[in-house]
Amino acid sequence: MSDRDPDFRGQRVVELQVGQAVRSVFMAKYKQLSDFASKPGRYLTLTLFDKTGEIKAIVWDDGDGTYSIFEDGDVVRVEGHVTEYRGTPQITVEALHKCTRADYDLSLFLPRTKEDVTRLLYELQGRAEAFTNVCLRQLVLEFLDNPEFAGAFVQAPAAKSIHHAVLGGLIEHTANVVMLCETMSQLYPVIDSELLVTGAILHDIGKIVEYTYDGPFDLSNEGKLVGHVIIGERMVAQAMEGILDFPQTLALKLRHMILSHHGKLEWGSPKRPKTLEAMALHLADYADASVAQFSEIVEESREAEGGWTSYHKRLERQIYLE
Repeated sequence: MSDRDPDFRGQRVVELQVGQAVRSVFMAKYKQLSDFASKPGRYLTLTLFDKTGEIKAIVWDDGDGTYSIFEDGDVVRVEGHVTEYRGTPQITVEALHKCTRADYDLSLFLPRTKEDVTRLLYELQGRAEAFTNVCLRQLVLEFLDNPEFAGAFVQAPAAKSIHHAVLGGLIEHTANVVMLCETMSQLYPVIDSELLVTGAILHDIGKIVEYTYDGPFDLSNEGKLVGHVIIGERMVAQAMEGILDFPQTLALKLRHMILSHHGKLEWGSPKRPKTLEAMALHLADYADASVAQFSEIVEESREAEGGWTSYHKRLERQIYLE
């Protein structure tokens, strides 16, 4: 049975109430087997979630067998009922089955950008097509016109958390950085605008490899060991090598922009910006990431009492809401 079956209720976590029967699909994580205290055997605990929230769940019967059915990050169809444990709702699971990819829409479980990613891709393609620099135009379109790359580019998050941590977050962030870079080019005509916009479009493309997003957002092995800055520079360098007579100095400047766009060594940047375009790209990237982070915190804290958010360790401050 599929979540797309018209007879399938498909409750969301936020709707669940104690005493309610449950028959829906959720994404699973944190599965763990524990020994019974007073009898042989083990029971299974796990967390079930969708984009509206998460809830603990427990499987009393055949914990070992159920444990082997799925992995963390899989989508499962659950039947059971909502109980209460120490004042907190949880699902007592009576049946659990792993879903196939055709059974669900990933956006049910992971947050998705509100932007139209197809439109954003089309707009970025249009910017590249308008370049007078043939090599830069060919380079950018080498990526954006590639269906495999474009499919990942419009789906990937820009981060695991912090900012634009949603499906489609990467192209949303990229489009914002492009617009900021275009504004800086207008204010400072000395900037090579086409080089800057090229860097803006390509600066984070390594994130399509760095992150996994077919389940809870996470870092891939290559993301953990290498990181998107190095991955992205390598992708761009390889693409430039395939373009006939791509100017070496232009290629060097663009590679530097990608390697330095985090701005500081302590922020994971292999190099600090040493060209005008690299500095402009770093500032645009930092501005969008920072404002988006503040914006998301403010949006999540609308109901906070006292006019202030709670203290955010990463920001080392509270944010004023009124």
